[in-house]
Amino acid sequence: MRLINRDVLTREVIDWHQQGLIDRSLLDTLLPRYETQGRFLAALLKWLGLFALFQLGLAVLVFIAMMTESAAVAAVLLGGVGAGLWYFGVQMATDPQQRHPFTGPVLVTASLAAAFGTLVLLHVAAGGEGEDQAIPILLLLTSALAALTAYRYRLRWPLLLGLLLFFHGVGAWHAYGGRGAYFADIQDERLMAGIALVTIFLGVWHERRLENGLLRRYVGFGALYLIFGLLYLNLSLWFLTLFGKPLDWVLIFTGAGIAQIVVGARLHDARFTGFGIVFLAIDLYTRFFEHFWDRLSAGVFFLLAGALAMVFGFACERWGHISLERRS
Repeated sequence: MRLINRDVLTREVIDWHQQGLIDRSLLDTLLPRYETQGRFLAALLKWLGLFALFQLGLAVLVFIAMMTESAAVAAVLLGGVGAGLWYFGVQMATDPQQRHPFTGPVLVTASLAAAFGTLVLLHVAAGGEGEDQAIPILLLLTSALAALTAYRYRLRWPLLLGLLLFFHGVGAWHAYGGRGAYFADIQDERLMAGIALVTIFLGVWHERRLENGLLRRYVGFGALYLIFGLLYLNLSLWFLTLFGKPLDWVLIFTGAGIAQIVVGARLHDARFTGFGIVFLAIDLYTRFFEHFWDRLSAGVFFLLAGALAMVFGFACERWGHISLERRS
């Protein structure tokens, strides 16, 4: 069996299990038939080699740009590399024999990242004014290019990059704060939550309707919309409950977590259930931290937090076993 067919069948079997269509025992029976030994190590070595080659090439370009001290020269160099990556990536990704099922999409995705870098360098070369407004616009523009490329050549990697850039362009930021600390921020949590909710509905519609009809060749695209929507919806609602925010948002965040668990059980979709359980646990831990961190010693606090987490996990696992027995 060809490698590309094994990959497709492996992904389909895993998706069936995540959607609740098959149980764990059937998954363990089907999966070994299509998995190949040593694939993880081979893929890891391939990715490491590709990453090393890409980084060495960028190092040469950065050195040339530093020597010229010109953002315009750097933009031209990076733009040329991006165009070359895009051309060869598309050739590999659209190969009828699918001899490069991983390398082609990765090169196309890297070319889109290079396109964003080129746009930023061109903005710097033009004066770099209004950076707060320009960078989000460039992110959204690159996101549109990634989405068009993904749908034109039926590649999921560019769509993943496009969704990431889209949400960052809307107002989700993260950065290194120094001294081993990181920070994350969402410019407008309410707007982000609304956009994420629309993305969730789009993902469900795309996956359950379009991919079974007109867009049957785009299997997996809807899952990306759904996962990103769930992630940014829960993050937005969580941020709205931090730092002494009104109780209303705490109740909304808690209700959203419970609703996701219920929807996941109704649709037999482990993604809804997983996000609901994880962020409901985060919600409970956050409330516990807010009310008891200053009232208890650190040892007692973490002891109680760990005990409550174990009880909560045992309850969820027990509930899952009971539900499975009832369905059987």
